[in-house]
Order: sequence, then C-alpha cells, then structure tokens
Amino acid sequence: MPDTSALPLHVLLVSDKLGAADVYGGALAALTVELEALDVVVAEARSSEEACTVAGSDPRICVVVIDTEIAGEVTGAATVVRFLRGRSDELSIFLMAERERLEVVPTEVVRESDGFVYLLDDTPDWIAGRLRDAAARFRRDLAPPLFTGIVLFAREHEYSWHTPGHEGGAAFRKSPVGRAFADFFGEQLFRSDLSISVEHLGSLLDHSGLIGEAEREAAAIFGADFTFFVTNGGSTSNRVVHHGCVTAGDLVVLDRNAHKSAEQSATMTHAVPVYLVPTRNRYGIIGPIPPAEMTAEAIAAKVSGSELAAAGALPVLAMVTNSTYDGILYHVPTVDETLGSHVDRIHYDEAWFGHGRFNALYHERHAMHSGAHSGDGPTTFATQSTHKLLAGLSQASYIHVRNGRNPVDPERFNEAFMMHASTSPLYPIIASNDVAAHMMKGKGGLLLTREAIDEAIAFRKMIARAEAEADG
Repeated sequence: MPDTSALPLHVLLVSDKLGAADVYGGALAALTVELEALDVVVAEARSSEEACTVAGSDPRICVVVIDTEIAGEVTGAATVVRFLRGRSDELSIFLMAERERLEVVPTEVVRESDGFVYLLDDTPDWIAGRLRDAAARFRRDLAPPLFTGIVLFAREHEYSWHTPGHEGGAAFRKSPVGRAFADFFGEQLFRSDLSISVEHLGSLLDHSGLIGEAEREAAAIFGADFTFFVTNGGSTSNRVVHHGCVTAGDLVVLDRNAHKSAEQSATMTHAVPVYLVPTRNRYGIIGPIPPAEMTAEAIAAKVSGSELAAAGALPVLAMVTNSTYDGILYHVPTVDETLGSHVDRIHYDEAWFGHGRFNALYHERHAMHSGAHSGDGPTTFATQSTHKLLAGLSQASYIHVRNGRNPVDPERFNEAFMMHASTSPLYPIIASNDVAAHMMKGKGGLLLTREAIDEAIAFRKMIARAEAEADG
C-alpha cells in the first residue's frame, strides 16, 4: 500500500488531569505541544463519557491515549476501551499509566490495547513521535487502494499529457466562467479527473492495477466471487447482467414490479419475458411476489399462456426486485429454493439495499447472504446503487456475482460489461465505490447500519408520540 503520511493525523488524549496545575498536567501539556509540532491534531477528553462522545463523533481520530485511572477509577478506562473496540479492531489504543500502578489495570483493557505510554518516564518528544508513527500506520493500513493511488498521483504535481483536456483544471482557469466553475468544485476534483493512460491506477475495462485490486477487495467485503465497479448507475448494472446472460429469443422471468431498466434489458437483448406478479395491499404497497408464483409449474403455465414464448421454453435468467421501493425484502434462501430450483441464474436488483449484508436484522434477506452456499444452487447476481444507501457519488454502482450452477466466466461476462462502460470513466466515481466498500469493512458496516436503524426507530417513535398527543 502506498505511503499516506501526508494525510492529516488526529490523536485523542483522555485524562481528567488535562489542564491540571501539577506534574502530570504539565507532562500532558508538553506532550500536546510536541504532537502539534509534528502537525498532529490533538483532541481532549476529561472523562470516559466525554471520550466516547468525541471518539464517536470524529472518525478522523487515528490514536486514542487513555489514562488508566480516570478520576481515580480503572473502570472508566475499561468503558472507553470497550466503546472503541465496539467500533473498530484497527484503531490504535495506548494506555497511560505509572509503572508501579500497572497491576491494577484490568486484563481486558490490556488485551485490547496496543501499548503503554509512560508519561513521566519518557520525554514528550519521544512519546509524540511514537504516537505520530502509530497514527500514520493506522491511516496507511486503513486507506483503500484506488483512493490512495489517486491521492498520491494528484500530489505528484506532474503535467498529464493525456485526456481529459482540461489538464487538471488548467483549461477552466482560462475564462471567467471556467474559473468560477473550478473554484466552486475545488482543485482536487480536477487533479483526480484522470485517464486510463495512468497505467498504475489500472483500467476499469480490464480490471487491472489498483482498480482491479479495489474490486477484488470489494468482492471479499460483500461476499461475492467477483465484483465489478460501474460508473453509469444501477440501471446500467442491470443491463450488463442481462446482456451477460441473455441472447435473442431466450426466455426470462421478470418481476412485474421492476425498474424500467429491466424492461429495457429485455428489449435490448430481444428476450421473451414472462412476469412474476406481486401482491398489492389496500395502501398501495407492492410486494412481495408469492412463492406460488415462483414454482416451475407456475412458470410453465405462464409460458404456455404466452403468445411469444416457444412451447416448453425454459428461462435462462430470473429477476427479482429486493428491496422494493416500499422496502419489501425477500427471504433469499426461499427464493433460491423455489425459483432457483428450475432457473440457473437469478438477478436480484438491490439498488436500495447495498447495506443488507452488514446487519443481522437483514440475515438471509440479501443476495450475497452469508448462509450456506452450494454449487448446486443458482448463480446469483446483485446489482447495488452505491450512491443510494451507501456512501457513493451519483452513478456509482456495483455488480456482485456469486457462482452456482451455470457459473459465469468473468472474462466473457466482461464483454457485456464493456459494451455498456465508458472508455473515459470518472475516477472519483470509481474511487467512491472503493471507499464505500471499505467504510463497510469489519465493524464499520454494523456501526453505520445500527446508527441509521436506531435513528429511524427514534424518529418513528417521535412521530407516533406526536400523533398520540394530538389525538389526546
């Protein structure tokens, strides 16, 4: 991984002795001065509660240094350590303790820490250097491959003798309206708007270099055999899947409650569709598709009743919307057992459900679920709009593939991908796919989804309470 030491580093000091007019307070003040001299940003917390608040609200923090006896109690340090490890296994945690007091530090606190800081024994500049280096290691190991490569390339300050023609924003700065445009969006956008001519960054079309590395890491994070980054939105991801599986005259099974790109895919591939008809309740909410609609017998009856399908035709691909726009989710193993028992490939349009893998609330409700997977099951596709419910730029999207029966050849599938991909993709969109995946890595996905779910529940409770009070 390239060096990222130029990125800002943040350290949190946790002690009730911060600002105290004694030897310990003076040592902490001297440490702060030395850290700031190394261009490290120092945050402070004087209690375990304040430390959890600061650490929970500032994801830039790379190192946390905790006084083992906050307010004279070792329980405070344990509280902070448990909170931090609940959010990240990688964050660097150091304990401040006097050597003669080490025996009172709880084992669980020591086990979860990365080392000790002896504030009164070592010099402030040495301790500051140690913390700075730990923060740099954390940041270097944390940064995803493609984003890191783009940052470093933009900082090389080299002219680019290739497209795009604005040359890192220089062209925009040659006219009043262009200068206003460049000033509004900022220089780094234009410095990172690159070309596939930057060889070491790789190519989106052949999945080489850092782009290929980023896609492989995303596949591991999302539980796929392989993942493609798409820069034309979920609509294009859907069309790629269908073009990679369907040829003219093939029978496809489509969810009637589908995005228009599913219909467009059938038109473009000259497929013959039959439809899975979902339920609709009195509130207008559509879905789900009843399991009886997915059986081999039900599909055969639809084929028999079609004026376009050949007698006895078997589907090559089925498509299901999961989740629906109304938030309806399917139990994917049930769909795989019913629809997947007689259709070799199933495409789940999960445009609004990229977060499903990362919270137990959605167990087995998403295409790349972590349950048992056998080669006897259907090959599964998930198309996810990164920009909808993950942290991606507009048009960022994923195609995840998990092979089963009738597996996908990645090279052959890539021909369909290239049919829809631009030879001049916007690198910030690609990088946002890289970053969005890494944000969900490890405990990050659970943390982010849990916060969103808790906020949604609190909002619903507030609305219900307001309605009840109005009725009362």
